[in-house]
Amino acid sequence: MLRRVLLAIALMFACSAAFGAQELTLSLETPSLGGNGKTVQQSAPSAAPNQSAQDSRDKTVKIGRVGLVTAASASIYQSKSTSSRLYARVKAETPLAIVREERDWLGVLMVNGATGWIPAKHVKLIGYDLVAKRSDVDRGTTPSRGASTSRDTLPDNEIIRVAMQYAGVPYVYGGNSPATGMDCSAFVRSVFSRFGIWLPRTAREQAQVGAAVSFDDLRPGDRLYFACKNPYPDHCGIYAGGGYFIHCSASRKGVAVDSLASDFFARSLVAARRS
Repeated sequence: MLRRVLLAIALMFACSAAFGAQELTLSLETPSLGGNGKTVQQSAPSAAPNQSAQDSRDKTVKIGRVGLVTAASASIYQSKSTSSRLYARVKAETPLAIVREERDWLGVLMVNGATGWIPAKHVKLIGYDLVAKRSDVDRGTTPSRGASTSRDTLPDNEIIRVAMQYAGVPYVYGGNSPATGMDCSAFVRSVFSRFGIWLPRTAREQAQVGAAVSFDDLRPGDRLYFACKNPYPDHCGIYAGGGYFIHCSASRKGVAVDSLASDFFARSLVAARRS
């Protein structure tokens, strides 16, 4: 499907003391796609809390900005022309890695390392910089992520990276398949199953599993549960950081990113769990 060509960006936001701006950290990894180009995967945060600001600056380099699709549907093309080859179709709220800005067009980093082009009028740049480890930019590769299934050994943003691979999956009540559609709890369950973490089927049941987390102590990868239409949890998603979360939503017609600051989600949030 076309959407598989698109780089799925994990919205792992962090406020950087080194740069005075919010950043999303990426690393470059050798692709499995024909042996050419580069595949972008998200890495763990590039600087530990006790490292100096100068160390962080020396180890990272800005490679672009984060944009969100604002149109209900938009197309990404091979070149700056709507008559060129179609790379992908994207829905509203899809996050994009914007690596070039040229007048009426924005360059989007694709999963095979190519740059696709989307009309600038369909994208809102949201103020987050994309940065990569300087050593990764020089080498173009990093060690394998491995196959660990322990939540404790995974960087939090690895869960978000996987969650964003579901971008474009439609919402279907009772659905279980990324190919044909999923509901909110099936989405959360499917993401965590990729790490060997098995959750119950419904949001109400999932909200009883794992360690309870204070809303003031949320970390990317925590599960969020909402009582939207009932007195018990009937909706769920995954915290992405920076006040955002990822969920499969009927109102969004599929997997999308929303803000916990919205009145609806702020008053509906009833539980957070850490696996």
